[in-house]
Amino acid sequence: MIGRTTTLVALVLLSACEPMDATPCSVADEGLYAWMEGSPSAVGVLAFLNDEATTLSILDYTVGLDIRAAENLIHHRDGADQLFGTADDNLFECIAEVDEVWWVGPSTLETLIAYVDGDGWIPVGDDLLGVYDNVPFTVNEADDTIAWTNEVSVEFLDDDLDLDRRAVDSIVEARPLESVLQLSELYYVGESALIKLKTSATKY
Repeated sequence: MIGRTTTLVALVLLSACEPMDATPCSVADEGLYAWMEGSPSAVGVLAFLNDEATTLSILDYTVGLDIRAAENLIHHRDGADQLFGTADDNLFECIAEVDEVWWVGPSTLETLIAYVDGDGWIPVGDDLLGVYDNVPFTVNEADDTIAWTNEVSVEFLDDDLDLDRRAVDSIVEARPLESVLQLSELYYVGESALIKLKTSATKY
């Protein structure tokens, strides 16, 4: 599992989003799979697709995708030269980017999720989920932080945690939050706020 762990770490470092710099992969973008972004399933699917060992043959025969979807996914990832690990590679950064590939639709994503779940790609428990604004979160830490942030009072966020009032407003307006990725993308929620929220979720 060392190779997979390395891939996951590299992926989450690449995909952690700055709060003031919304990207095409922002969970703020509306889309069919916006709810899934930042979830353990999403992290697992992206790690699998971005892994060098995931070839056209694997997607076609082992995973069982439509050959057209499999070919287009590999073509997107490997770039024009169709060689993995070269300058024109275009690794997948979010599920929305996967969904935009021709011939990839709900059935393709459902098949991918089922496969990565069965093959151990989806992080669980104390596995690293992602690194957001330089703050690492395990799956458990992310779940606890989101649950606590959704329930804590405005007064506690403002007075006890001493968050920027604009960050507090962003959090309250966005609640209920679904993922740490979504939390990290909120205006004025950066490294300091994430550390405070993560620490408080564990403490309280």
